Amino acid sequence: MIWHNVRYSLRALAKTPGFTIAAVLTLALGIGANTAIWSLIDGVLLSPLPYENGERLVLLRQSAPKAEIDNLLFSVQEVYDYRDQNESLKGLVEHHAMTFTLLGRNEPQRVSTGVVSAEFFDVLGVQPIHGRNFRPDDDDLGAEAVLILSHEYWQTAFGGDPEIVGEVFEMNNRPHTVVGVLPAIPQFPVAHDVYMPTSACPFRAAGEQNMAENRSAFRGMTVFGRLQDGVPIDRAKADMDHLAHRFANDYPETYRPEQGYQMDVLPLRGVLTEGSQQALFLLMGTVLLVLLIACANVANLMLARLLKRERELAIRSALGAGRRQLMAQSMVEATLLTMTGGLLGLAFAYGGLDMLRTFVGRFTPRAAEVTIDGRVLVFTLAVALLTGLALGALPILSRRTDLASSMREGTGQSDGRERHRLRDLLVVAQVAVSLVLLVAAGLTLRSFNQLQNVDPGFQPERLLSAELSLNWSKYTSRETAQGFYDRLLGDVRSHPGVSDAAMTNRVPLAARTGQPGRFEIEGMTLADGALAPQMDPRLVTVDYFRTAGIPVLQGEAFQLKHDSEGTPVAIINRRLAQRYFGDRNPIGQRLRRAANNGQPAPWATIIGVVGDVRHYGLDQEAVEEVYFPVAQRGFASRILIRTSGDPEVMANQLKEIVWRIDPGQPVSNVATLEATRQASVASPRLQAALLGLFAALALIITAAGLAGVVAFSVGRRRREIGIRIALGARAEQVLGMVVGQGMRLVVYGLGLGLAVALLGANLLRDHLFEIPPRDPATYSVVVLTLLFTAALAALLPARQATRVAPTVALRSE
Repeated sequence: MIWHNVRYSLRALAKTPGFTIAAVLTLALGIGANTAIWSLIDGVLLSPLPYENGERLVLLRQSAPKAEIDNLLFSVQEVYDYRDQNESLKGLVEHHAMTFTLLGRNEPQRVSTGVVSAEFFDVLGVQPIHGRNFRPDDDDLGAEAVLILSHEYWQTAFGGDPEIVGEVFEMNNRPHTVVGVLPAIPQFPVAHDVYMPTSACPFRAAGEQNMAENRSAFRGMTVFGRLQDGVPIDRAKADMDHLAHRFANDYPETYRPEQGYQMDVLPLRGVLTEGSQQALFLLMGTVLLVLLIACANVANLMLARLLKRERELAIRSALGAGRRQLMAQSMVEATLLTMTGGLLGLAFAYGGLDMLRTFVGRFTPRAAEVTIDGRVLVFTLAVALLTGLALGALPILSRRTDLASSMREGTGQSDGRERHRLRDLLVVAQVAVSLVLLVAAGLTLRSFNQLQNVDPGFQPERLLSAELSLNWSKYTSRETAQGFYDRLLGDVRSHPGVSDAAMTNRVPLAARTGQPGRFEIEGMTLADGALAPQMDPRLVTVDYFRTAGIPVLQGEAFQLKHDSEGTPVAIINRRLAQRYFGDRNPIGQRLRRAANNGQPAPWATIIGVVGDVRHYGLDQEAVEEVYFPVAQRGFASRILIRTSGDPEVMANQLKEIVWRIDPGQPVSNVATLEATRQASVASPRLQAALLGLFAALALIITAAGLAGVVAFSVGRRRREIGIRIALGARAEQVLGMVVGQGMRLVVYGLGLGLAVALLGANLLRDHLFEIPPRDPATYSVVVLTLLFTAALAALLPARQATRVAPTVALRSE
């Protein structure tokens, strides 16, 4: 029976190619969109971690909420204490990120380095695809320095050379031997080029030597662990919280009561995906609405087709076919359509997979795991099958009388009216859902436009940046580093096409989080238990503000006289001046970095006030910032170059200039600030593009559905229209009648959609920038767009109605 229904359905669908193509394409768009977004949700949120027993892995997180510190990184002594004294975790390992210069192949390279405990990959359950893991003795101070390469770096830098294990490179004036290559796994908390054991990092090793005298020595580590067998995470939290309270009581000078020191234990899986859930669920809700619109449109097409086949179905019913048999036939036909649409939708989803990986990669390191696998195929099959069954059952269930009775009574008009009402309801639903999607897309697009137009506080045009982190084993003092900076800036400024150049420790918009510190302002008294103000320190060279295009609002910029021999000076931004000095003139006032288990920094005299810069994103307000001259305070790692022409020309020549000064100095992350600015808004841009794409699909499908309903209505009313014309009705009257019928449904849909959109508007609040979720302008434009599109969709078939010849119409019935 099923095979008979399949053959019959194939013949029937082949006889109506227009209906078949329209239905398959509509379903392909709806199912394909759902498949694509489901692949993201499955790969990021549902799939198990690619680590051994990944559900048992946890992240330890210290915080000091009263001091506004959400993530207080671990010191060396804290790592050892929590490792030795906890009873809930087997294996507690550390990680911190560094950048070092790697020498030994072609040009010098600045590599992102993960400094980890020797058992780090054993705790994760990750085995190298080549070579070995770190061994416990690799962590001994003075041990031979070894490296493990990440899979991506192994592929890009060494072409996937399987013989790389055993090669020796120079780093920090020491030979480092490659002992392993990692598989392609998500790296957290930072993706690295290479990994080294803690003993090989000179700064971590120095921290270990000083930890007995200073409990906060080298505070910069993230700590992971694996739950003991049978230990629930709540017990681990209680265990670590008990230790944290004990340490806070034992070392009050380190964990000051006014800071509110706390410890938490978090499932690693949740931490890996915490930034992506909102965006993914928003997209999933969007594509489900697109699928509903597609189903409503196809259901309308099937209802119209069924009405044209009334006589055929009535004859089959009269010959003994029951409602169950007719429903089975309808379901088989609909399922063939949805399965074909599902296959085509899979192709659409696969084609957009790279774009979706790019989107989700900005929220979670699990983006590489997103793929069209067996689980996604099962999802697509299930969606196609359930959609087919629902679409097949709807036309038959919409009848209250059986077909044989309708045929004996002659017309079946009661059922016809019922089906017309159902089709009208489907159109109303399509319009309502389309309005909701268009409102969401419109708000997101307006939000992105607002974001694009934000003044970043500097001038990114024709501004080039590059990373020039010095080799700390070679440039051991501020004086030797300053000599390199002076010579480099001199050579760059003398280059044709360069107007300004400067060094800094951080480039605007290149990071999403900062490294604030506590500062004391001379003369400011703090209440008992209050913390010193938190500010962002920055190091810059002379001419930095002119190079970056940051205006000096008061006082002066740094001069050559502000060197290591001069009086310590500082420049503050406008936000800091307004918050802590108010109407007072800050020029001449002094501030310094507060002491942290050590001596406070020397007082620095404020010599200028500059404009605010949105360093951490166009959607982030500027923070309080203090600028210090590099010559007085430390090292710079970034160069900014303003050119009079195309900065890409200078990008190609910067390495040659640097290598004439120091052939072993790597130059990396060369990019224009305009490109950095665009990259900083890549996520909202892609989210707006995806929502806009899905909303456009919904609008097209809805317009096609409305045009189909009006066209079918015209076909069913040809006799009536012919009589009206014969009795003297003018063309514009017929046109208005037909268009009015379609627009009546649109108005009902707009009313329903507006109610739903207004009620659910707050769901978008966190995704909008300086746009209210009930923005009147957006809602007005969406309503007008839908009205205009619907009018066009209804007008085309309505014009056909005005061309009905009365004699032909009367003979056709």
